[in-house]
Formats: sequence, structure tokens, C-alpha cells
Amino acid sequence: MSLQKENIFGARLKLARKLAGLSLQELSDILQTKVTKQALSKYEKGLMNPSGDILLSIAEAFNLKPDYFFKRKSVQLGEILFRKRARLSKKQEESIIEKVRDYTERFLEIENILTLDNNFINPIKKIKINSKQHAGFAAQELRRKWNLGNDSISNLVEMLELNGIKVFLLEEVDDFDGLAVLTSKGLPIVTVNIKNKPIERIRFTILHELAHLILNFDEATLNDSKKVEVLCHYFSSCLLIPNEILFKLIGQNRNYIRINELISIKESYGISIRAIVHRLKELKVINENYYKRWMIYMSKTYGSKNEPGKYKSEEKAKTFDRLVNKALAEELITLSKAAALWNVDIDLIRKGYSGK
Repeated sequence: MSLQKENIFGARLKLARKLAGLSLQELSDILQTKVTKQALSKYEKGLMNPSGDILLSIAEAFNLKPDYFFKRKSVQLGEILFRKRARLSKKQEESIIEKVRDYTERFLEIENILTLDNNFINPIKKIKINSKQHAGFAAQELRRKWNLGNDSISNLVEMLELNGIKVFLLEEVDDFDGLAVLTSKGLPIVTVNIKNKPIERIRFTILHELAHLILNFDEATLNDSKKVEVLCHYFSSCLLIPNEILFKLIGQNRNYIRINELISIKESYGISIRAIVHRLKELKVINENYYKRWMIYMSKTYGSKNEPGKYKSEEKAKTFDRLVNKALAEELITLSKAAALWNVDIDLIRKGYSGK
């Protein structure tokens, strides 16, 4: 089959354009009228192929190597579950999706070079979820299956990557929080916006997106989107800190709690004070009235988003960089290939670049 019939270039051009968040006209403007909007449209539809000079100009405009536009494999994404605000534009949404697709493609490519298994098996898929009790049990079982014990999970991203889940951290517009999606082959991908977000919120969002991918909701629950969100929240909270640890640290019935107790838990387990207090209400450690008083106190004292204390660990994706460096060390890839995988200039690698 010819390249034109497969329309490899056209499909990759469209992916690159959406990745950059550009319209056909905006791309034409960047190319300084070397290529018209109409010609670009024909390229994408497979009705025309560019000349060598035009191909180089397009690649330069995207800061990509020409061979990017002739890769036959493209990751197919399933239903994408967005956490976003209504004002996130369609163009911004498409750009985020293509960034996720591009990152996943590069991740799978380096895994294939190293002949690594990238299959994922959901360890809690047999647990039917339709209540907070079930969501809490699923979190407990996941900790057990992955041998996490009851300690704080210092780097959630690294933990998930070690268990076959791809995590993509990016800095995006404020209207986007995160997304969860499975590839056509069942590979789970969690994407979280870390721009201007406190570490505790990032950690909670990572696990919330994970919950959407691995919790097996019954049919009635799936038809109730608000209930799904509540159960994903509860799962995330329980995975961050198990019930038995909360009971051990706080007790099972309290009329008054000092904020320093909550700061200590926050700084140890990386979960926000508001999430801790909400969980204590759910566990009936505190009553509804005391919970409301706590929320009023937090808002008046620290504002709607801020709170005291800070979790001192970080969330960082390390696996992709480690794999590229390993392939370089074992001479399985060239510097040029590493540059393509990292999406950086080869001169940067020559100067010692080894990942973010």
C-alpha cells in the first residue's frame, strides 16, 4: 500500500497541528504563506503530498524531525474522561489529547526498543463498586495487591509507573485538571495538570483519574456521574491514607481536633487538610456540625484554596527518562533517536541532557 493511500503524512500532520493547538490558517501563517490553508487541508486529507522543501519547512515549524510525519504506528485512544471547566476551548482540548497521544507513543516506542512488556492487569477488576464501602475496600485491596502496606506513598507517579500505568504530568491552562483514558490495547493513561497546583491536589487528582480507569462500577452507578465522582474521590482519599491509620492517629470519636494534628497527617501522607476533615466526617469520627465549622474556619482563616502545612516530597515521572538513558547506555539507540524520543535538539543531549 502506498504512503498516499495510507495517508500517513496527512494523519501525522493533523496530529502535530492539533498538538500545537493550531488551525489550518494559523499554520499557514506560521509558514509565511509558503503553503496555503487549502494545500494543508489537502495534505491532511491525503489528496496531495508536499515537496521535500515544504516538508522541511513544516517540520521546522513544529520543531520536529521529518521522520515524525512518516511513523506508521499511532496510539489509538478510547473514551477520554476529562476533568475540566466548561470554558476549556475545543482547540485546547484537542491539543491536550494530542500531547497525551504523542507522549504515549514515545513511551511505548522506547519500551518496544528495550523489549519490555507493557501489558496492564487490573488487580481489583473483580470488585463491583456501588458504594463508599466498596470504594474503600478497593483502595485497601490495591494497597495489598501492590504490596504498599499502610505507609505514605512518597511518589505516586513512580508507584503507578512501576505497576504498568503511564502517567503524564504537564503544565496547561487552569481550565484543565486531568484526564483518564485507556488505549485500544487496554493500557491506562493518567494525565494531570500540575501548573500552579499544590502537591496535595496533584496527588489527589492523580488517584482520582486512576479511579476512573480501574474501578469497576456497576451499571446503575455508571449512569450516575455525580455518584461516580464521589466514589472516585473516596477511593483516592482511602488510597492516600488507610482508615486504620486515621483511626490510629485521630481516634474514633472526637469533639475537638487541633489543626496541628491535621498538619502532621498532611505533611506525612500528602493529603490536604480539607480532604482529611471530610474523611473524618465520612467515618463518623466527627459529626456534621463540627465538619461545617471546620470548613468555615478554613475558609475564613486561609481562604478557599490555601491551608497550612506542606507535603515535602514531589511527584515526578522518572521511568521514561530512565528507559531512554538505558537504551543510550546500551547503544540500542543513537543520540539522534534519543533526541527524537525526548523531543529536544541533539545538541542539548551532547551537552549532557538526560531528561527533565
